[in-house]
Amino acid sequence: MQYFLLVLLLLGVSSLVGKRIPLLSRFQIPPSLTLGIFVLLFYTFLPAEKTGGFFLHLKSLPSEFIALVFACFFLQRSEPGSASKRRFIDVFAQTSLVWVSVMGQVLIGLICTILIYRPYFGEPMAFTSVLETGFAGGHGTAVAMGPMLVQNGIPAGLEYGLFSATVGLMLGIAGGVWLIHHNRRRRALTHPGAEEQEIPTAELSLHSLLVTMALIGAAYWLGLFLKGIIEHELLPRIVDAARMKNLSLPLFAYTLVAGFSIRHALKLSGVEHWIDNHIVALLADVFLEILIFAGIAIIDVRLLGHSLVPLLSVFALGFIWNVFCHFYLRPKILPVPYSFEIGLINFGMLSGTAATGLMLLKMVDPKFKTPAARVFAESSAITQPFIAGGILTLITPFIVTGLSPWLSLALYGGLLSVWLFLGLASGKQIRKQSNQ
Repeated sequence: MQYFLLVLLLLGVSSLVGKRIPLLSRFQIPPSLTLGIFVLLFYTFLPAEKTGGFFLHLKSLPSEFIALVFACFFLQRSEPGSASKRRFIDVFAQTSLVWVSVMGQVLIGLICTILIYRPYFGEPMAFTSVLETGFAGGHGTAVAMGPMLVQNGIPAGLEYGLFSATVGLMLGIAGGVWLIHHNRRRRALTHPGAEEQEIPTAELSLHSLLVTMALIGAAYWLGLFLKGIIEHELLPRIVDAARMKNLSLPLFAYTLVAGFSIRHALKLSGVEHWIDNHIVALLADVFLEILIFAGIAIIDVRLLGHSLVPLLSVFALGFIWNVFCHFYLRPKILPVPYSFEIGLINFGMLSGTAATGLMLLKMVDPKFKTPAARVFAESSAITQPFIAGGILTLITPFIVTGLSPWLSLALYGGLLSVWLFLGLASGKQIRKQSNQ
């Protein structure tokens, strides 16, 4: 408890200081980002302090708070007459865009490994997975993928994955902030004098706060229950236990289902008014700040692989691909009014973690006025089990090692082509509906 209260104290101090620094205030840099970088530097220069209780506490926070954030997104009830409605076609288009983007990362790694890294640097075919492992997967996926990369010829597989995740996170933050500033300059030229409207702040009551906290807690515990039943009771009866240990989904994949279930249960019971969207959004903000701070603070920037040239070059190509997806593919596949906002989430997720994407979204949509975060969360239910840390990510080292290089190329190229076709078709349908 003392360490958690220390986290809240530090975030509060960072928020106060940030308001008094013009650069941070002007660009709406979240206090969690500045504090996270400060603590990251502290532990980088004083690595012996990582054995302390506070650092160990920080390491436990990201997985817990991302689960709470996603529970909040699905717990919010639909507001009558809301102008930002979500449609199935929007969620499907977002799903297609994520599949195309992630398969592109895999193909970049695969093509470079076949043509350059294997013949000239002696890297095994499993090196294909390093880019997706860190960029689209993040540090959690890097830890899970470590043993599989080792089994497929990369002794430093864990270090490669964590280095990829670290570089991706830094590129995601820096690149995302640049995208935001670029968009603001473009809007200033095309819509001079345009200003954001303030959303009226809701009046908090103790009753509503306690009920909302209870509902979020129920979503969290229901998610834990579903995870236990599915992964420890149902799947072991279908899948061999030795293979099952690496197929566990993160808790947030279950809490988003739990939040959705609780919201609809309340709706069917006629008590959906128990959900106060303003308080849910406020608590989601708090959870997100804690998540971002802890996620950045625990990064080990000293991780360096032996294959520095292949690693840095594939990271550079991956970053260029992410920028290409944002500027070229996103407008074609997802031509919705909140396309830029959800594009920021995707950019952050594809360059590190979903938390990075949500942090970037907060810089342009701090009150979550657009449905971007919810559409992203809903599409995650389709993408997360398979890619960016899902089953396909976990078995990719075995696929590219077991199959011939060109057959692997045909497999992943085929997946990208199919989802690109579906995404472009969805984009045409969205534009058609918008013009009607």
